[in-house]
Amino acid sequence: MIKTEKMYGLIQSAPLDEAALQQHIDNWLVLVRLCYQPVEFYIDQQLKQPYDFDTVKELLQKGKHQASFELIVTDGENESSIHIIEDAVLQRHLLTKRVFDSFRGVIQDYFDTTMSNNGLFAYLRAYDEFLAHNVENIEKRQQFQSQNEIALLPKRKNMNQAVVIDCNQFAGYDVFYTGYTLTSCWRMYFSAYYEQIMPSIIIKDTQQVEKITTLAHDVVMVELYREPDQWDLEVNLTYQRLFRDQTGIDQLAWDNGVGVLREPFIEYAFGPQIIQTIQYQNDQLQPTTKRRATHFVTRSFDLVQQNYQEKRVKGYLNAQAYFPWIDRERLRMMDYVVLQPELTLDDGIEAYVFYIRNHLDISFSADAFKDYAVCLQFYLPPEALDTLPIDALKEAIPDIRFGYVHRNSKYTRVTLKKDGKKLQVYFMSVQKLAQQQFMAK
Repeated sequence: MIKTEKMYGLIQSAPLDEAALQQHIDNWLVLVRLCYQPVEFYIDQQLKQPYDFDTVKELLQKGKHQASFELIVTDGENESSIHIIEDAVLQRHLLTKRVFDSFRGVIQDYFDTTMSNNGLFAYLRAYDEFLAHNVENIEKRQQFQSQNEIALLPKRKNMNQAVVIDCNQFAGYDVFYTGYTLTSCWRMYFSAYYEQIMPSIIIKDTQQVEKITTLAHDVVMVELYREPDQWDLEVNLTYQRLFRDQTGIDQLAWDNGVGVLREPFIEYAFGPQIIQTIQYQNDQLQPTTKRRATHFVTRSFDLVQQNYQEKRVKGYLNAQAYFPWIDRERLRMMDYVVLQPELTLDDGIEAYVFYIRNHLDISFSADAFKDYAVCLQFYLPPEALDTLPIDALKEAIPDIRFGYVHRNSKYTRVTLKKDGKKLQVYFMSVQKLAQQQFMAK
């Protein structure tokens, strides 16, 4: 990989009042002038102009009253942008190693202070790490990776059916969930607003990180390892992946149509005003995957009443942990997965296999549901139902026996058997999902 050795920082604010917005603008200008001397600027991606401080300051004063305004300054190597969007500010800084090393303390303090004053989310990371984990366009990756390196990377299709890199598989991929940025990188800041999707106790309880600090206004700062430019050391990549797994980022959001196809370390369930989580740990109370867990931490957060409950249990999972929806009248237990196989290169075969094995090749304690039939429902785009790769799926899992494939206008159903266990698998239109009364997972 060809490295830039630059640092990349992002700060996203919450909505700001007039005074706070002005303070953000002024502080951004001060940081830029302190770190380097810009020689050019441009507005809303338009033609660059020679940098003049008074001109830039005047443009920012006008821009803060617009619905959307972006200004970028650069000296040819360093670059800083400020984007004002309806009373909120998104700023980015791309700095050389020399500048970052010279002003490291100031820059980190700037991020601490800015996030403590109406910040929503922020991170600092090596720019090379960001590129390696977030550039999905193959042609763009050729600017910093060889053809041999790119050939080894996971691929998928985008909405235009073009083949791209499946960045969902990388530890530092940025995903977005209900307006929130989720990622794993060297230094991250989570504001109290994140309690709406990821309660701060989940972040504070993560293990094998360099530092976790609570700043003013309940902002949580996480530093995964000591030196940001050592991101590609195997041990640091492990810490990066582990933070992502422990916080369950990939359980909340993905954009490759099938998910990351890895067992969860934590699972979420969302109600109208409640977040419920279950974390999986081993005998040493270290984070582990669901199937290997012997200790379970369940938490319930009432977002309206501000009520928090926690319970720790040692034992083994029961059937309901894998099939959470119960039909007591028909003696059925069910789980479901929503997939977009058209975004995969193999018609979704790997995803089908993963989810089937995750519900059939499992052991759980005997309980009150031992006489229930267990069902897995795949919700798919209607066009995918016409080309289900049943034969290819049979070839992919030869140790699992397929029963008769039943088709009707509502679904395709097949019963799978292995080692005395049965799993009823349904392939259904995603349009029918809205008719089901499920609590969102």
